[in-house]
Amino acid sequence: MSRRLSSSNSNFLSNKGHKLYESVSNTGTVVFVYLDDSELESITIPDDISSDVSDKEPLLGYAKIVSRQDTSYDLADVNPYPPYNIEEGIPLLGEMVQLIEIGGTLHYKRIFHPDINIGTAKEDALLLGLPVEGSENNSSEYSTTAQTGTPAGGAGDDRKNKFGDYFEFNKVNPLRFYEGDKIIQSRFGQSIRFSGYNNEENVFSPTIIIRNRQNDKSLEDLKEFESTEENLVEDGSIIAITSGEYLLGFTPGTEDGPFDTEPVYYEAPDELKGTDQILINSGRIILSSKDSEMIFFSKGNLSIVSDGKFTLDNGNDGAFIDLNGEYRTTTNDNDITFLAGSGKIFLNVDGDEKEPLVRGTALVEILKELIDALVAETHPTPSGPSGPPVNAATYNQIKGKLDTILSTLNFTE
Repeated sequence: MSRRLSSSNSNFLSNKGHKLYESVSNTGTVVFVYLDDSELESITIPDDISSDVSDKEPLLGYAKIVSRQDTSYDLADVNPYPPYNIEEGIPLLGEMVQLIEIGGTLHYKRIFHPDINIGTAKEDALLLGLPVEGSENNSSEYSTTAQTGTPAGGAGDDRKNKFGDYFEFNKVNPLRFYEGDKIIQSRFGQSIRFSGYNNEENVFSPTIIIRNRQNDKSLEDLKEFESTEENLVEDGSIIAITSGEYLLGFTPGTEDGPFDTEPVYYEAPDELKGTDQILINSGRIILSSKDSEMIFFSKGNLSIVSDGKFTLDNGNDGAFIDLNGEYRTTTNDNDITFLAGSGKIFLNVDGDEKEPLVRGTALVEILKELIDALVAETHPTPSGPSGPPVNAATYNQIKGKLDTILSTLNFTE
């Protein structure tokens, strides 16, 4: 969505039913936020404090805020205010916040706005009459600008501001609520939903849904500020922890990239509901156990379905598979290869060397030699050596069939 449309919507909200943003007492505009140590000054650490303690001012998350009544400011003279609740998120430059006194100290609190992404922040101070550092505009000029939206004379470009050094507007749609819900939503489409009734029957079925990003299709299809709901297939990375009647709306792949593989042995449940479930769905999933075991238990079936190659690499030890039922490997006209190097392959119950396999080619060659010897066989008689056996032709017929005992699909050493 264009910034022009965003600005139009922001003005619409401010002028149509959202006057409270302009009338809240003790409000101010954020002009600086402490984001990292490089922005903090060094302080003197007392001798009795460990040298492991940072010598930077502990002001991360603090913000410098200028009163809404001020027309200009000197950034160096503006006091930093601590956040009222840091979990509400870091404010943007140009964002209006409320100042709340707690224990004699003013804290800033972000103000709700339907635009989750930029909230009450204003990108163009020239048109909106926000205070500007070092501005020479007088109070009357500021008042005219704030009330009419007309640029004050003589201000030039010094009354323009951005949201920060790199923050840019991005459309994000708010999530719809179910009765009693608690939802945490960020500016960027991440969300955590704690719900008990977000199912078709609206019956008690506790769920937690963690989402990293709203999907691009819904961003294109939905109007600004229109509500949406998590999409377990199309959204960015999703973790859904569900129970009871919550139906996991899950299919493998995406609408634009469905799975090609049709499972042969996988037995899908009739419906993905009726029990406690956990779904993890993302573009890439990495599970790593860096110093100990990784263990999988399944009370029911264990299935792996993949559109790509299935590999298993074990560099330091062997693999043991104990199957109490039928074992079947199907490759659909592709090769099956067992590479044991100089090791041995045992196809028996005990894993010993009782009955070695026969080498087919070697056996055929030996049998051919045997048949040739039989065909050439003679016997001494009173009248001299006898001729070849009368059934020599039969021997040769058998010799011609020996190659048929060799498999064309299965090979050993």
